[in-house]
Amino acid sequence: MEGILILARIDEFFHVTKDGSSIKTEVISGLTAYFTMVYILFLVPNTLMNAFPGAFTSDGELLANNVLSCGFTAGEVLTALTAMCCIAAFIGSLVLAITTNLPFAQGPSLSISTFVAYSICIKMGYTYNEALAAIFLSGIAFYIMNVMGMERKIQNAIPTNIKFSVTAGIGIFIAFMGMQKAHLVVANTSNLVQLVSLSKMTYDAKSALLCLFGIILIALLHIRHIHGAIFIGKIVCIILAVPLGLFHLSTVDMDISTTFEILKTALRPDFAGLFEPHKAFGLPGAIVSVFVIVLTLCVMDIFESMGTIFATDHIIRLSKEGTMEEKFQKVLKADSVTTSVGALLGVTNVSTYVESTATVIEGGRTGLAGVVSGFCFLLTIFIAPFAASIPSAATATTLIMSGIFMMNVVKYINFQDIEQALPAFLTMVMMPLTYSLVSGIALGLTSYTLVMLFSGKAKQISKYTYLLTVLFIIQFALIQ
Repeated sequence: MEGILILARIDEFFHVTKDGSSIKTEVISGLTAYFTMVYILFLVPNTLMNAFPGAFTSDGELLANNVLSCGFTAGEVLTALTAMCCIAAFIGSLVLAITTNLPFAQGPSLSISTFVAYSICIKMGYTYNEALAAIFLSGIAFYIMNVMGMERKIQNAIPTNIKFSVTAGIGIFIAFMGMQKAHLVVANTSNLVQLVSLSKMTYDAKSALLCLFGIILIALLHIRHIHGAIFIGKIVCIILAVPLGLFHLSTVDMDISTTFEILKTALRPDFAGLFEPHKAFGLPGAIVSVFVIVLTLCVMDIFESMGTIFATDHIIRLSKEGTMEEKFQKVLKADSVTTSVGALLGVTNVSTYVESTATVIEGGRTGLAGVVSGFCFLLTIFIAPFAASIPSAATATTLIMSGIFMMNVVKYINFQDIEQALPAFLTMVMMPLTYSLVSGIALGLTSYTLVMLFSGKAKQISKYTYLLTVLFIIQFALIQ
């Protein structure tokens, strides 16, 4: 009786039945999203380790026992980063679920982590502690922009055609990610990528075939209107991976006894160091550099979250939470808060995962799905070996199927008018080709502005579109 009462309160709090869903559907959707996104919690720490000199060999192999300048070994720092990523994803998903009641999940951004490690730390010469200080400030700036309504102006500055192409581009992008994870496409020195050789039953070939079987199974389940099709297909793939030799228990070491000691030193924001001149031009140059970094982090975060909102809004209409502008504002406000919290936890910008589309496609309609994903992220600290061992073919099925469903919006894109078609095309194809959502949007919007400007239609462009274009051009010139 008490259990029924608790479920009733959960239903009432998240408006589950009211929004046409059920607790079972929300739980399945949350679990599906978790299995789709959990790999990021292991990729982000490995990416961030590049910000620590001496962590890797020239061949890219982690020197786990090598003592870094912070006084801890590379293995200990990696363990701490992994634990903090799990905690940050848990906090971010809960904050987002409770404040927006939307079926999204949050965690440290992989693309922003790459930008931090390779651009801010390696290229620009900042330490990881100084980068964390910039991330914290970007969260504050992000919040101020939200309060001032800047996110609405940014949203309105994106032409409708590009908004549709963002959704389609994300679909291609995550499907391409899935194909790579399943080894369906592999690297080729001549053509960059090629279809994996299926003539021999190699590890890659078996992974690719299992993925193809999985997406066909999911499609058949959808055709028969079987609820939880993606989740069922993923579980079947995990089970089949065992006899195929594709499931190997990970050796991830999650001994976190020293994690919080590391958090106080190696993963602590360094605000004083951030404003020290790292190159020429003294203090004024340092201030300008920090401004550009913080602004870039804000723009990247805004457009990552915006892409997720656009994508899911065109899959289902989440009218219960008001207009697109209201949803956009709520999500970005949560992003800004969790980004600063994440910096204090020693990780990069906490943003809304584009893989959240899997939650929506599986039927999730409320924040309860995000809560389920969030608690799974937290438990990952304790079940890291299993979570890290989920076969890539199983994860890939969700990514590819999500991408397929998101391509539905292509029919709304105007390809008859070249001034609309060119920006839309560049937005879609450059996301997977550059492996960056932000680069795709930047190239699409910049091409739109230039085409309109030189075709005599400058007055039809919003001043905020011009502003975004200038910022993107500056980013390409100084940061890329």
